[in-house]
Amino acid sequence: MYAWLNWYVPDERVKHYIFFMVLGLFVFPYLFLGMRFTIFGYLTNLLLLDALYYWMYKIQKKFLDDKDDNGNNSF
Repeated sequence: MYAWLNWYVPDERVKHYIFFMVLGLFVFPYLFLGMRFTIFGYLTNLLLLDALYYWMYKIQKKFLDDKDDNGNNSF
């Protein structure tokens, strides 16, 4: 897996990524906090959300790739 700065969103996850970013940058801040960001705020939150998405994807991929001896994810 690539480092965060060299990572790109896999083709099958692009729609999910765009949906995640729209919610995180526009919908949630406005609905829950009643605010909009400045340009610096959008850039900062874009970087934070991108890093969060990368780490969530990395953990999910690690969990799904960990298989037991019999080839399934059971405990």
